[in-house]
Amino acid sequence: MAAAEGDDANKPAEVFDRDYEWSELDRFVSYPGAEATLGVISGRRRQGKTFLLDAVCRARGGFYYAATQATEAESLHQFGAALALHLGEPAPRRFAGWDEAIDVLMTPAGSGPVPVVLDEFPYLAKASPQLPSLIQRALGPQGRRHGTPVRLLLCGSALSFMGRLLVGNAPLRGRASLELVVPTLDFRLAKDFWQITDPRLAFLVHAVVGGTPAYRREFTLGDAPGSMDDFGPWVVRNVLNPGRPLFREARFLLAEEPDLRDTALYHGS
Repeated sequence: MAAAEGDDANKPAEVFDRDYEWSELDRFVSYPGAEATLGVISGRRRQGKTFLLDAVCRARGGFYYAATQATEAESLHQFGAALALHLGEPAPRRFAGWDEAIDVLMTPAGSGPVPVVLDEFPYLAKASPQLPSLIQRALGPQGRRHGTPVRLLLCGSALSFMGRLLVGNAPLRGRASLELVVPTLDFRLAKDFWQITDPRLAFLVHAVVGGTPAYRREFTLGDAPGSMDDFGPWVVRNVLNPGRPLFREARFLLAEEPDLRDTALYHGS
């Protein structure tokens, strides 16, 4: 997996804002050291993490893999197929286990730094709890002897799980060179993202849906209130309408956190 040659990658025009996040990612993946490095990326769903990481991999010639909820065997098969496609190989790679897969992943072709992204990492680790330990081994003295400049990025939306990766006695504690949380857009950025010129209207929209980028297009199909008079009808069309995803979004957000057992308090507030 050879990295792209050239100077620092520029942020693609289609990436709205995220200047800080992009600069940190680009700094991490372009680090010229010969050793492998680890970065952990987290944030709630629909904030644009996947969009950012995919853009970084495309800019730097890296490998991006998005995991799914699957068994270990299914995940290894999907991973092998994705890796073969990335390398231009005619048949999927076959791995007996994640120890073999991680060894291959951490031994790229070429000499320059290359980003490797494992997105939705909690899905992989749930099916294969040994994965963090295998990555720890690959980042340790044994892995450093091979001099592999992989810039490994683990990404996930389950905040409680991702937060535990680097704390206490966790295998990856002290291994990360980057720990980046991708937040929601603040009021001013959300105002520009929604292309709303009236500050009062922008404030009301932000009060209802916050600064999650996906709500602008995927969840409302680009439907933004055109004026203060349209705000009420817009809420009815998109938030109080049981046929639209925003209607059930609150309960889905709570369901994404496996550590939350009693959600009555959140629904009550």
